[in-house]
Amino acid sequence: MPEMIVPKSLRERTEDLQYAPAVRAGDMVFCSGVIAALKEGEAPSDEAYFRAADEAFAEIDMILKEAGGSLADVVDMTGYHVEFEKHMGPLFEAKAKWMPGPFFSCYTLIGISALYNPLGFVELKARAYIPA
Repeated sequence: MPEMIVPKSLRERTEDLQYAPAVRAGDMVFCSGVIAALKEGEAPSDEAYFRAADEAFAEIDMILKEAGGSLADVVDMTGYHVEFEKHMGPLFEAKAKWMPGPFFSCYTLIGISALYNPLGFVELKARAYIPA
């Protein structure tokens, strides 16, 4: 039976938006997308993109910890990127901080025109193998 993974800090958002941050199905944990976004009024810069990406990876890691794992257990990640040429360097710096290897997951990069959050520049979706 699939199980919702909902860290305490995300319970209100889960109820408001009616989606699970992650779902466990057997030994696989499927995370909903997490958006890396600039703050209201924040100027685009490498530092701003890194901060936002760092926060997105931290949220995914927090969700996976609730499931008994971490970003080290990710086997596949998809990034939905708005104007990826502007933020790829800072994004992958943040990814290297959180997922330094030596095991590297699969990664699919998809260019899109917009995200749910208009200040967002990438939505990261992860799938992890975390034996129950």
